[in-house]
Amino acid sequence: MVLIPNMMCDARLFSPQITAFSGLRDLYLASINQRDSVLGLAQDILSNAVPRFALCGLSMGGIVAMEILRLAPNRVDRIALLDTNPLAERTRLKHTAFPK
Repeated sequence: MVLIPNMMCDARLFSPQITAFSGLRDLYLASINQRDSVLGLAQDILSNAVPRFALCGLSMGGIVAMEILRLAPNRVDRIALLDTNPLAERTRLKHTAFPK
């Protein structure tokens, strides 16, 4: 299972899920502060994830999750998008760098 937090969040956000799924599923806690684009973040996560996985993203993490699904739909077993609006900033985030 790949867990992608919101901006300014870390693994502590998913503490209940980590507790519930530890020992039952492989967990990968992604960071979304290593790249300056949604595409770059999605590519990094895909390069580190197992071949097929469940995917969960919160807010900005959900936007990255949707990019992962677009890039590699055959690798995503299921997806959960939490507090994510795919239409809010779609044109601004379309494969462009975030504003500095």
